[in-house]
Amino acid sequence: MRFNPFIFFEKASRLRALLVAFLILCFCLFAIDFFVKRYVYFEIESTYNFYSIYGFIMFSIIIFGSRLLRLLLGRQENFYAKKAVDSEDYPGMEEK
Repeated sequence: MRFNPFIFFEKASRLRALLVAFLILCFCLFAIDFFVKRYVYFEIESTYNFYSIYGFIMFSIIIFGSRLLRLLLGRQENFYAKKAVDSEDYPGMEEK
């Protein structure tokens, strides 16, 4: 039997418990930010929860930017069809 570290998450109750623990941790870190004295270089960094807001905005820009890049750089599904290995004819493998 192979070891599968993700078998723990097969039950929905365990996955839900992990999600709840993660949300509680996020809320605690969000609340702690109101009590921590910050020594900042730029004035905007002194805004409460600046780093979480900034991180969320940058994450959103990356996600939506990738969608725009997909429109610009995307190829059709069969773009590499002629060069793909599975499109080659193999000798002696006639279809029956």
